[in-house]
Amino acid sequence: MISIIQFLMLLMIFGPTQASKEYVEYVDYVAGNINLIFTVPHNGYEKPDQMPTRQPGCENSKGVCQFPGKESCSRSKTCKVATKGDSQTQNIARAVFKNFVENTGKTPHLIINNIHRSKMDPNRVIEDAAQGNRKAIEAFTAYHDTIIQAQNSFGGKPGLLIDFHGQAHKKNSTEIGYLIKKSALNSGDFGDSELSIKSLVRRKNAKLDDYIFGEESLGALFEYSGYRAVPSPRQPAPGSDLYYRGGYTTQVHGSRDGGLVDAIQLEFPGEIRIDGGEGLRKQFSSKLAKILEEYYSSNY
Repeated sequence: MISIIQFLMLLMIFGPTQASKEYVEYVDYVAGNINLIFTVPHNGYEKPDQMPTRQPGCENSKGVCQFPGKESCSRSKTCKVATKGDSQTQNIARAVFKNFVENTGKTPHLIINNIHRSKMDPNRVIEDAAQGNRKAIEAFTAYHDTIIQAQNSFGGKPGLLIDFHGQAHKKNSTEIGYLIKKSALNSGDFGDSELSIKSLVRRKNAKLDDYIFGEESLGALFEYSGYRAVPSPRQPAPGSDLYYRGGYTTQVHGSRDGGLVDAIQLEFPGEIRIDGGEGLRKQFSSKLAKILEEYYSSNY
């Protein structure tokens, strides 16, 4: 099993080794001209026959999940896999991208995984994501290599990655993930937590609370635009609500382990993505473009 650090080192040493045109089977990439990236890992449509459907894993004697797992794996040792896509997140990202360009005249990088989550999940460690399949490994590498290509264009200056996701937690609220665990947010004691916007907080020499749920937070901009979000001034912590704190993309491509590029995971509710139909998605995407424009211009 390779670690996150080892994976990034391999990409830095050997990649990007292929031109973006060779990745087109796996990744839809629109190069930008500012230090802002939009990523969409879980709304690909392609299901290549060469990639088997991802299967649950099984813990070995050391408690490490191995994929795919054995049929004889006991229920207590089974490692679940998520195979359903985040419906409409690709359409939302494209609409936000279009509105952002029209509003500002500037172009973010747009990176969309083309492969369905049931075949390859780029927001998991590679063992879970690709399960040893050569084509799935190629797709996983293409996606993350493209993100690194985009980051390399920043010229060593601060930047931001926004990871587009969807959830169905029935709270009509966008969950904003900075890698801080739910329990830490609920306790208010998260000073030593993992943090995907560590670079931003250090550059601003700011109180962490201000950028997690305070007036400088992304959640504040959502709330002031008429959309519920957590964490935010209205709801600083999830409480008993379900909450996604951020996944592999936010861990690897944000500033948790150093660097100047921050990453934030946005989990949009089903009420906006699906229940409200195209009209609400269009309205929300227009507002979100302005929210991200304000957040980016204020901080990067």
